[in-house]
Amino acid sequence: MAALAPFFLCGATSPTGCQPQQQPSNAGIYATAAAVGGGIVVGAIILVEVNKSHHTVRGCVSAGPNGLVVHNESDNANYALVGVTANTKVGDRVRLHGSKDKKTKDSTANRTFVVEKVTKDYGPCTVGTKP
Repeated sequence: MAALAPFFLCGATSPTGCQPQQQPSNAGIYATAAAVGGGIVVGAIILVEVNKSHHTVRGCVSAGPNGLVVHNESDNANYALVGVTANTKVGDRVRLHGSKDKKTKDSTANRTFVVEKVTKDYGPCTVGTKP
């Protein structure tokens, strides 16, 4: 009881030694909110860029020795297409959604892209675009 007495007595008639509590500053709250918001924005941008670069290829489709091949415009590499390729035609410039298979160090063959869907068909490849 004696330990709780100062808590009850620190009011309008506070004895000497009781100090009023200071309210926390709003600056710390604003700084925390800004840091959390900034982290969310940066995280979202990174996720979008990773998703775009690792899960899409855009380029011209050509016939390869083992089926369809696309020449990716962003990394200038050829990918053998497997998966959902029914709507993909030789000579068309397309954007494909799927996943890139890892290239092994000792492999000289084309890398493989597993197509999940044709995101966009831009029509025939233009002159100067590598089919």
